[in-house]
Amino acid sequence: MSFKDKIKELRRKQNLTQEQLAELLSVSPQAVSRWETGTAMPDISLLIPMANLFDVTIDDLLGRETERSAEMEVYKERVRELSNKGSIPQLINLSREMSQKYPNDFVCLSNLSHALIMQLYKGSGAEIDESNAKEAINICERILRDCTDDKIRSDALQHLVILYSHPTAWPAVADEEKAVSLANSATSFWTSKEFLLETAYSTEGSKEKQLAVKHNNIINLLDCITRNIYKGNYNDPKDKLSACESALTLWETIISDGNYLFYHCRIKDIYELIATCHAEMGDAEEAVRALTKAMHHAKQSDNPPCEVLKFTSPLVRYATSDMSRTSKNYSETNAELLRSQVKYNRVFDFIRDDPEFIELMN
Repeated sequence: MSFKDKIKELRRKQNLTQEQLAELLSVSPQAVSRWETGTAMPDISLLIPMANLFDVTIDDLLGRETERSAEMEVYKERVRELSNKGSIPQLINLSREMSQKYPNDFVCLSNLSHALIMQLYKGSGAEIDESNAKEAINICERILRDCTDDKIRSDALQHLVILYSHPTAWPAVADEEKAVSLANSATSFWTSKEFLLETAYSTEGSKEKQLAVKHNNIINLLDCITRNIYKGNYNDPKDKLSACESALTLWETIISDGNYLFYHCRIKDIYELIATCHAEMGDAEEAVRALTKAMHHAKQSDNPPCEVLKFTSPLVRYATSDMSRTSKNYSETNAELLRSQVKYNRVFDFIRDDPEFIELMN
């Protein structure tokens, strides 16, 4: 909406005539008339009194708030697209551009911090990584200092713990003491949004919403537990294999019908580790069998039927998987990534002439 239309709308909402508005602002009625016909603009010194009079921001008064809201919606959608595709450099450039345009917008700053961290995991070289880590830390510290939005503050807290807790990857910023202190300042496990919502939905009409929260919590906890199991430090490949099989059993118990939706990527990871274990033990047949299953789940992860789906296993049938909200720090498909990882893993060298292995890799 243009300024002339906005001032007219605001004046009428206050049931003011042009003469009454002119009197309140100590200007002539002719001045107000010129503003509303678009032949003149008020003096800059009048913007704050006008905004206070109509109880709006100066941006809203000048019609910039609507423009900004529309631009932010386009930006958020673009962020989702780039995150989903793993286009991290483009995501960094976009969020940095928006942060420069709207320096006090904490959504843009939080997205920039997240993108910088994803780039760190991918690795760009020591000098660039150090610069990105320091930039992300500065952003997050500013958010914790100035932002009042709990969700954005929580994300900044998580980002800082990640940044301070990687002495090998980013030694220039690593600080375990700071990481522990920040982690201790976060809300407890049992007072998180996810668990409180289980209690908050208490009426009969909210029963399905409560079940949706509970079932999503089951899956999120399952993901956390199984990753801690199969990503543990095991020196003996037999112990690692046992851990992977235990994690797989847990997934198969909860997702009993095999409809893993987003979590096909986790099952892919487990089977890839199982294949590695069998290869380390010299069992070619089992290694190829596990790689075949890993590839199956990689392809399932790359080709979801649609974006938002409900799980169909009885234990979690009220939970949903929203593929549009996933993000990754690589642009390859999961199938391509699996082939690349297997290609450079020397443990599989002894089966590279195996016909099934060759077919799988091609």
